[in-house]
Amino acid sequence: MNRKTWRVALLGTTLVSLTACTQLSESEPISQKTTDTVPAETTSNQLSNDYYRALIVDGKYQTSQNRGVSLNLNSSINMKDFESELLDISKNVFSTDEYFFQEGQIITADTATEWLGRKSEDNPNGLNPEGNGETDPDKRIPIYLSQILEQNYMIQTEKGFELGGIAIGLAMNATDYYSVKNEQELINNYEQELNQETVIENAKKYGNEIVSRLRSVEGLGDIPIVVGIFVQSEQDSLAGGLYTHEGLSSSGNKIEEWVERNDKKVLFPNSVESEDASHFANFKNEIQEFFPNLSGVTGVGRYSNSQLQSLEINIMTQFYGVTEMIAFTQQVTDAATQYLPQQAAIQIKIQSIDGIEAFLSRNQGSQTFNFHIFE
Repeated sequence: MNRKTWRVALLGTTLVSLTACTQLSESEPISQKTTDTVPAETTSNQLSNDYYRALIVDGKYQTSQNRGVSLNLNSSINMKDFESELLDISKNVFSTDEYFFQEGQIITADTATEWLGRKSEDNPNGLNPEGNGETDPDKRIPIYLSQILEQNYMIQTEKGFELGGIAIGLAMNATDYYSVKNEQELINNYEQELNQETVIENAKKYGNEIVSRLRSVEGLGDIPIVVGIFVQSEQDSLAGGLYTHEGLSSSGNKIEEWVERNDKKVLFPNSVESEDASHFANFKNEIQEFFPNLSGVTGVGRYSNSQLQSLEINIMTQFYGVTEMIAFTQQVTDAATQYLPQQAAIQIKIQSIDGIEAFLSRNQGSQTFNFHIFE
């Protein structure tokens, strides 16, 4: 199915207050704790239309109610992509010129922990399946849902800022990593490969259940809710995971339609013969001839509908002199301009053991690189 773009109209949207923080529960009536709209400010500068302006309440940025729970995935790359790519999905529904961003204020840390747990008599609200006591990867019932991320999208009214939309990210495991303590009190680590179709099937079920639970909160009955399904990459993958499906619930207790996203990530260099792989190989060869003592040159390309949208390149160096770095950055810029595809956004990080030495970027369709050398 082709990717669909949704846009939520402001008129006629039911609103709830800025600080609607609720302890959600299924086993007992939901306790309501909704306050009146409070005055707030926004960041005065919007870097570009690609970014939301953030809400500032009482001079402070409001962090997520469950941030310590929601951003604990199996790699830092997955953590970054889980959060940033949910923003990209949300832009198709909540435009950056009409909505303002606030981290999730509805699902608390305790609630998120409860939902991420296995379903049991002690935890009837757990979304993951009840365990069977097995530790063998061939027999064990796995953990499918790893994390839940909430983002709030606010609109401005005469009284202040009010909730206009919610985005929920579901981080699903492609591989379930778990540890078991043996009789000698030693820790054994295991990996359990999961069936992709089963992962997506469960993710859709969890998404609908979370929408239903959020609808139980007073004032959230008609708030648009976007849900994205993110499948994590392996722990040692440099490419990171992907959002595979997205859906919108304008009202009602479930997603109206799940749309498959035709996205993929490709790690360069690779053995696949393609025009983009050839471009990257030419770029890599050019800069390695200029400075043969590079530790490594890798890239991650992101594709949508088979078209390269962005390319992030990481170059590890073994030299540290300022003059060397200036010369090398100039050479990288020349090689990137000559060999890398122009239709894709490009980011290049040049690093040493001391950290980032230089950074280059070029917008999609542009021919000019911006750069900064950290002297």
